[in-house]
Amino acid sequence: MDMALLSTIAVLLVSAFSSGAKAANKYDYFQFVQQWPATFCYQNPGCVRNPPRNTFTIHGLWPSNYTTPENPCVGTPFSLAEMFAAPNHGLKDYFLPQAWPQLITRFTNMQFWQTEYNKHGTCSENKLKQTEYFRTAHWAWVRFNAYFLFAHSPLQIHPGNYYHKADLEQAIRAVTTKDPLLMCKKIKPMGIDTWLLQEVIICLDVLGVQPVPCRPRLSSCGGPIIYYGY
Repeated sequence: MDMALLSTIAVLLVSAFSSGAKAANKYDYFQFVQQWPATFCYQNPGCVRNPPRNTFTIHGLWPSNYTTPENPCVGTPFSLAEMFAAPNHGLKDYFLPQAWPQLITRFTNMQFWQTEYNKHGTCSENKLKQTEYFRTAHWAWVRFNAYFLFAHSPLQIHPGNYYHKADLEQAIRAVTTKDPLLMCKKIKPMGIDTWLLQEVIICLDVLGVQPVPCRPRLSSCGGPIIYYGY
């Protein structure tokens, strides 16, 4: 086989791979997933000793699609060198540790960010590179932290009480104008089903800026009354 033909085949293979990568990276919106540390750590012996209080923390910023399942992400892996670059010192040492801390003692913050980026963030590489991705997640946390949206709602929703699921949803919707998705942890104290609020999911556009509708998905909160507590 002559060299010209080999070169042509190589170009076609590269082109096909590139097209597949772009297809795998297509997404319609982000799921901005916040977790309530008290519920995450409830009955979890691996949790940090003093989880954050008075704030939801970031679980992830997940590129998602309306009509098709998410494909495995194809993109540039997480770069430690980029995270340690001088312009990112504030992001790495101050902003992300507050907004996106690791709640499991056996892992570090950096390992958490690396795992989330390699699993989800690389899907958005066509629009947000690594640093932009993490800055976008932090900005979403500043704007849409569920703790503050609850506390500043007309109902003044604070930890330590039971609430109607509809009221929790309305407190988020009042700011975002879009329905959130609430996720719960089910426990059975004294044999009675109780739903602990664990996550609030707000969906954002492909740049992670404006709230948009989420793909319909069943909430894991199986009852109309949810406990939002410490």
